[in-house]
Parts: sequence; C-alpha cells; structure tokens
Amino acid sequence: MTRTSSQPARLPWALQVALPLALAAIALAVFWPCIDYPFVALDDDANFEFNFLFRGLGDEQLEWMWGWRSYHYGHWHPLTWVTFGWDYARAGLDAAAYHRTSLAIHVASVVAFWLMALELLRWCIGSCSASAPESPSDRTRELLLHGCAALATIAWGIHPLRVENVVWLTERRDLLSALFLFLAVWAYLRMCRFGALRGAWLALALGAYGLSLLSKAWGMTLPVVLLALDLYPLRRRSAVSFGRLVVEKLWFAPLALLTAYQAASAQKQIAAAVTLEEHGVLHRAAQACYGLCFYVWKTLWPTDLGCHYLLELDFDPTRPVYVASMGVVALVTAAVLALRKRWPALLAAWFCYGVLVSPILGILQSGAQKVADRYAQLGSIPLVMLAVGALLVALDRRQASPVRRVEGDARVPQVLFACTAVFALALGFVTRRQVTVWSTSESLFRRAVEVEPENYFVLHNYSVMLYRRQAWSEATEVEQRSVAAHPGRGNEMARHTLGILYQMQGRMDLAEAAWRSAVEWEPEPGDPRYSDRPKFWLPDPADCLASLRNPLAARGAQAELIGLYEKGLERRADVLRLYVDLDALLAQAGRHAERVALWEKAEKQASISRAIVAGGQARALISVGRLRDAEPLAFRSAALDRVVAQEVIDALSAAVQRSGLPATLELFERARRASVPGPMVENGIGKAYLAANRLSEAEPFLLRAQALDSMSRAYVVDVCELFLRQGRRDDAVSNLRALLNVDPQNARAQALLQQATGAR
Repeated sequence: MTRTSSQPARLPWALQVALPLALAAIALAVFWPCIDYPFVALDDDANFEFNFLFRGLGDEQLEWMWGWRSYHYGHWHPLTWVTFGWDYARAGLDAAAYHRTSLAIHVASVVAFWLMALELLRWCIGSCSASAPESPSDRTRELLLHGCAALATIAWGIHPLRVENVVWLTERRDLLSALFLFLAVWAYLRMCRFGALRGAWLALALGAYGLSLLSKAWGMTLPVVLLALDLYPLRRRSAVSFGRLVVEKLWFAPLALLTAYQAASAQKQIAAAVTLEEHGVLHRAAQACYGLCFYVWKTLWPTDLGCHYLLELDFDPTRPVYVASMGVVALVTAAVLALRKRWPALLAAWFCYGVLVSPILGILQSGAQKVADRYAQLGSIPLVMLAVGALLVALDRRQASPVRRVEGDARVPQVLFACTAVFALALGFVTRRQVTVWSTSESLFRRAVEVEPENYFVLHNYSVMLYRRQAWSEATEVEQRSVAAHPGRGNEMARHTLGILYQMQGRMDLAEAAWRSAVEWEPEPGDPRYSDRPKFWLPDPADCLASLRNPLAARGAQAELIGLYEKGLERRADVLRLYVDLDALLAQAGRHAERVALWEKAEKQASISRAIVAGGQARALISVGRLRDAEPLAFRSAALDRVVAQEVIDALSAAVQRSGLPATLELFERARRASVPGPMVENGIGKAYLAANRLSEAEPFLLRAQALDSMSRAYVVDVCELFLRQGRRDDAVSNLRALLNVDPQNARAQALLQQATGAR
C-alpha cells in the first residue's frame, strides 16, 4: 500500500523527541561556561550599563523600544530590546541572567534548525514533492535522514563561529532573528508539500518572518532565498509557474522592504556609512569577494578567530589576497553555472550563500570592520546543507541500489550516528576553547591583538582594559602601538587615552605633547594609508583639547589654548564640539565679537546641527547687545530643537527684561507668532511675571508650561520657585525632593531645596 503524504514511515516517537533534545543538550554543554561572564567593553557597556532607556517593560521603555525612529547604535530591533527589558525587570544588570536568556534562545535555535534541516533534507532526497504524495520510506532511510539532520545541526549549532553570536550579549539580535527565520523557512517548506494546509503554513511563515525582522534586519533577503529553494531542491517549477512563485514571495516583500528602510535609516543616524570617495567600487568588489572566501574558509577551518577584523586604511584591491579572492569567486561562479544541470545543488547553495551574506559583504560598507565571525551565522547554512545533503543523497542512493550489501547497510545509520558523535565531541572542544576567550574584556582584546597585531581598534581597547586594572606601563606601550598604527581620524581616543596614561604616571610633559599632537600631527609624505586624502584623515582634536584646558588654565595660558582651538578648527571645521568649547573660552575672555565670527563660520558647515548653530549665533549676538539680530536666530533654534534652545531663549529673555516687563511680554508674543513651542512661550511669560514679583499672574503660565512639557525638569524648578515665593514651602520641598530622586545632580533644585529648608 502506498503511503499518503500524511502517513509516511516514522521512527519511534521516543527517538524522534530524544534526538533534538540531545542536540539541544550538546549545545547547552558547549556554551555553558558563558553564563558566568560579565558584560564586555565591546558595545555591551553602551547598550546596557550606560543605557537607561531599555531598563524594564514599563510604558516609557516599551514606547522607546517600539518607536519607529528608536535607533540605538545604528540598529532597530524592538523585539530584541523587549527580551533585554525582561532581563532587566527580573535581574537588573546581572550579566549572568542575560547570558542565560541568550543561551536559551540559542538552544531553541538549535531545535528550530533541526526541524528546518530535517524538512529540507526530505526534499533533497525526493521524499517530499509539491506535485505528488510523499514517497514511502523505510526505517533505514529515516535513520539516515535523521542522522544527517543531526550532523547538519551539530555543524551549524556548535561551530566556533557561533561563539560571537551566543556569548556577546549585544548580538542577541542575531540569535533571536535566526530562531524565527528557521521557523519561517520550516513553515514555508511545509507549505510547499503536496496536499498541505497552504494558508495556515503561509501565515505561520509570515508571522515568524516578521518576528525575525523585528529582532534584526539581516533576514531581509529571505524572499530571494525562498525563490531559489523553489527551483532547487523543491523543484516546484514542475507544478507551479515561475510567475506564480514570484507573486507568492510578494507576501514577504513588504516586511523585507520596511525593515531594509529602517536598517538604512539607523545606519545613517550614526553616520556609519562609508562613502564611495573613501571606499571605491573596485575596493568594495574586492572586499565582497574576500568576505565570500573568508566565511567559507573559516567555516571549514575555524582558527585565529578575533572580535574585530580591520578594514585596512590603505586598502588596496590589487593586493594578492584580494586578487586571489576575486579570482576564486569568479571561478566558482563559472563552475557552478557550467555544472548547473548536472549538479543543481551547487548553484543553489552558492546563490543562497551569496544572497544571505550580501548585506554584510561591504558593498554598502559601514564602519571600519572588513568581516566578522558573527556574519557567518546565516551564510554558513547553505554550505552546511550542501555538504550534508550530498552525503545523504549518496547514502540514500546506495541504500536504494538493488546490488547493495544488505547486511552492511543495516550498520550504515549506526556508523553515521557514531561519526556524528565523534564530530560533535571534536567540534565542541574547539568551540569551548573559543568561548573562554570571551570570559573577560581583557582576554577578548588580548586575543584579538594576537590575531591582528596592527589592529589599532583592538589595541586601543586592550590598552583601556589594562588601564582599568592600573597596569600603567603595559597600557602605555599598547596605546603607543595603537597611535602608531593609525594616528589619524577614527583613532582619536587612542591619542587622548595615551595622554591620560602619561598623566596618571606624573609625566605631564608627555601628556600635553600627546594631546597637542591632535592639532599638530600631519601624515608623512608618501604614507600609502593617507595618500591623496590627508585632510580627510586629520583627527578630531576635541577630546584632547578639552584635556589641555586645566593644565593650560593653571598656567594662565588661556590665549594659547584659544589658539590651539583655532588651529583645530582650521583642520577640522566640521567638528561641532570645537565651536561650542571655543565659544565658551571666548566668552570667558570677553572676546564677544570673535564669538559672532566663530558661529558665522560654523553656519557654513552643512554637517553641523542648524539648531545649535542658530543658538550659538543668538548667544553671541546677545553678548554684544544686538538683541534684535539675535531674536530671529533664537526663535529659529527653538523651532528646530526645543531642548537645545531653552538656554538661548532664557538668555534673550533676561537681556530684554532690562527694558521692563512690557518689552519681555512683547518678546514672547513675537515668539508665539514665530512658532516657538508653546511650553517655552508659556514658561517665558511666567518667568517674566515672576521676575516682576507678580506671582498670581506668573502661576497659570508656569503651571501650564509644566503641564505641556512634563519632561522638563527646569520647568518643575521654576514652579517650585514660585511656590516658595508664595509661601507654599511644603509644596516646594515635596516637588524638589521628588525631582532630586530622579535627577540628584540638578544644581538649581539642590540650591532651591537648601533655601527652602533653611528658611524654616
């Protein structure tokens, strides 16, 4: 009797359940040491220790997580943030709890991968079909199928390249996205079966795909991958037209396009994208081909793994390694195309591999990283499935051959499972060693320096770790290496930290020299790292100059410091902080006319915030008494950025108040007509009445301003000042104490509370 698609031969239920559970247990055992690891100083600190926005699952946190423009460090992944918020709600900043959640997600991903691999391998051997019921299957064939699925799961799930995804908490987005992506592909494969409940499986696939994209955007290429799978191994062209297959993927396209837009917007916000001027078309092609070869090679031979592989400053696509990479990619592509009819699996795997890793190959380069271990999480899947699928097909054909040796065949599944167990043991040992690399930030960066001794990024980070444990001399030597490897733009913090290290050792002459070099360094003539674009590589001197302020001020060398800032602006006129700091220095020196010229120069820099420029111009004009000229600039600043402009509006109001209350009220009427935000206008009028001691008239305006902008702490202090002057000390004290519980460093609130409590 021929079996229907719903009644294939099955292994015992206990074995079917035990096998994925065993795979999950292996993954758990291999990665188990990570549950005691701390946060690492590679984005974990910025994402968790210094980030107050994700802490919990309250309305405020959820609004930030799910905000359409809630980008953080160049990413939009609301669902991943929800898991971090849940971790914080139950464990605070206990890193071990976060690691346990990440490990649980990876274990679930291993089971999901098992389901996907098992289903995909059924299609590879023709056990499933889109146009006919499922073929009969004997026990040996099922054992081979399950054994190969287990082998594929081991090869993917406990590979050393998975360590970065699992142990680096910042990259939980990889784990969560992969989990739902595997479920989406599994549901899609089930949908394609003959006689399947298409609508239900499609809904499940779409739902899982949406959750994957909400976890991380890198699954956006899945519709193209599914179309490739339709051609092979699903062979759906025999039952469905190509046009219908394309239309079917349109269900997935809106989700992919929306996520691609969000991913691009998030990267744009942090200005991480590298321009074509910096990294040309040929450079990107060479980098992409290198990446295609890198992930294949590291999957086959996972040694010398690091947390950061640097994109060279003098990236030369004509170097032998890049020429060879482009040649290998061209030859492999030509070979799989030539063999597409005989071995279609080669073309399908190569195509899917290229599509899956395409977003991170450097074609749209972002940041200073050339490749990364974590990027192989999805890209390695076609490679693993190709190898295991070929093994299964070979074993299945041998088992189906009429001349096979029956007695020997009975032992083939046993040998397969035994080999899989040995492979798991060997691979698990290598992976476990890689897990220990992530045990501390120092060990992580030390290993990265061993892998790439001239990597200025990891050298600097390693130096900071040594600095934290007060290994001054060793940290200084490492930081010197970082500055020597790259003394220009992109490595300014190494120069700044080097000065701090000298300072900690009492070597102030060397500290000042290190900081001064930020405005004195020039690329050596002929240095290939900076050829034809030296101005682009000049460092941002803002941090170094800020560190020079105290030692120069102590010597009374304010004019010298101003000169250094002016030289810094000649070199890097695009750095906002230089304008802000120099403006403050000029104000201290009483050189107000120069402040006006300074902000006129800033206005010519398109990359600098228009709100800050307008506010700076307004403050400078106020300082020289040009109130009428300052007024439209202050209003413009307020319309662009209310937070930035509040100080400017207050300064303008204080200057106008010298002409009396009517002039101040007229100012804010003009502000209202100029579309200055309502809370700012109401608060300004209220403070004007308060300054004139007309308390009853001030009250409704100040209260209305606070109601319109409940997040403004300055408005709360203004209301408390009103209460205190009205004799309502209890109201003032209770509100000030509540504010200081949230913002304990608020100087105005502290002073007013001291005044209120001291007046009793």
